[in-house]
Amino acid sequence: MSQENVEMVRRSFGAYARGGIEATFPFYTPDIVWDPGAEWVEETVYRGHDGIRQIDRVFLENFDDYSLQLHDVRAAGDRVVALYEAIGRIKGSTRTIRQPVAIVIDEIRDGKIAAVRSYFAWARALDAVGLPG
Repeated sequence: MSQENVEMVRRSFGAYARGGIEATFPFYTPDIVWDPGAEWVEETVYRGHDGIRQIDRVFLENFDDYSLQLHDVRAAGDRVVALYEAIGRIKGSTRTIRQPVAIVIDEIRDGKIAAVRSYFAWARALDAVGLPG
């Protein structure tokens, strides 16, 4: 099951690359809970598809040419870790930002992502699930 979950997470990133946030909803449960992590300055938890739209909007409103570059997806027991970079140009600027981000999918229900935690450092996410860096 864990390899199936890894592949499903990979496909969700591909869907985002092709069609934006709306294209990812087939991969999320309707009641998904997304915890953006301690460093996040906006909401503390996003819920449901509307919450996912809201967190995505934060990035799209602040960056042009925003994209996610997936580097690795790993199984960690019954959880999955995805390591990627959020890439974008700050609006009104020529400066491009490449921010390492990791998500830990804590719950997969009925083949869909149900609970996620974000980390702004890959090592912290890997440590959280007991995987080597």
